[in-house]
Amino acid sequence: MISYLKNLKDKVDRQVGSDFVQRILQYQGAKGLVNLVNVSLTALQEEQPPRLNYLPPCLFVEVTNRCNLTCPTCQLGTDEAYRGYNKGDISFENFKKVIDQIPSLVYVTLQGVGEPLLNKDIMKMIRHCTDRGIATYINTNGTILTETKSRELIEAGLCNLSISVNSFNEDVFAKTRSGASITKIAENIKKFIEIKRSLNSKKPIVSFRSILMKETEPHMEELILKSSELGVDVLYIQLFISMIADKSLMESSLSKDEVESFSEKLEQWKKQVKNLEIVTESFGKSSNNLGQCKLPWFSPNVTAEGYVTPCCTISNPSIINMGNVFETPFEQIWNSEKFVEFRGGFYKKQPTVCTGCPSYILKSASNGKPVYN
Repeated sequence: MISYLKNLKDKVDRQVGSDFVQRILQYQGAKGLVNLVNVSLTALQEEQPPRLNYLPPCLFVEVTNRCNLTCPTCQLGTDEAYRGYNKGDISFENFKKVIDQIPSLVYVTLQGVGEPLLNKDIMKMIRHCTDRGIATYINTNGTILTETKSRELIEAGLCNLSISVNSFNEDVFAKTRSGASITKIAENIKKFIEIKRSLNSKKPIVSFRSILMKETEPHMEELILKSSELGVDVLYIQLFISMIADKSLMESSLSKDEVESFSEKLEQWKKQVKNLEIVTESFGKSSNNLGQCKLPWFSPNVTAEGYVTPCCTISNPSIINMGNVFETPFEQIWNSEKFVEFRGGFYKKQPTVCTGCPSYILKSASNGKPVYN
């Protein structure tokens, strides 16, 4: 429990900010504080209940399902493309409708399967959240991170900027990032950090998000050293999720022994970089080592078309969705019969839609130890 609380505090401080309680009181008042207490009490339970007495503190909003790349590690790069969607962006007006329905929010990830910087209203969306005391995060491929966009992101109050960087090896990067150039993207990131420093701004935190797979593993030490050299604050390393990748990469997952071997090397590499925080995700534990996946309880996903799904990994509404927030109030969807049933069966048997996700952990009935699917 102590380890869990420490990991949770570290994650909250890093992504939401250490002043989030004060912001809840300022922007949400006593009602927001009560909601936070209910969230906290539920989070500490070994198994979360299916029906909830609070609204979620965090939310993923897919601001666009369009992208200028078709990476094989993403749904948009698969052979079957991405069925169940009309390609397009969420409008600022619809984004505002979503956010304003959930007054409990303290953290919003403006991210889905697409490239968020393609949405012309992205700065207005970030500013809308900032004005309500909500911390924001976006993950970009970095290809269109211009100087103008960099300055606008900082001035809008973005809290976390993440860039997908799997490797600094040009060939490996081009293979896993649809032919994009790591040299060009590194230049964009370097310029962003320079602008941030020139504005004397502490935000946003700049992070890299990397996928650990057979293709990238041999170049991870270089990635760590280069990240530190550039002045990146955090490096997230997540296991390859084959369930959303192109079939050509089905053999790219590392075995359990290979992951353990990498983890041992990682501990040595960490000692070489003092100014870079390295966070591993789904390495036998899920969500920044916080244990059992908790996204359906605390951080659901809303697609560009308004469909609510249990998490950001299951972002295709044709696979599963709990309703449309543009047609049904979010609070009704949150505790709808369908969502309650999904949560209620989560610990008993792995939901079919979660098969292949490394964030899913099921406790074995025989010995109480985690079983990683």
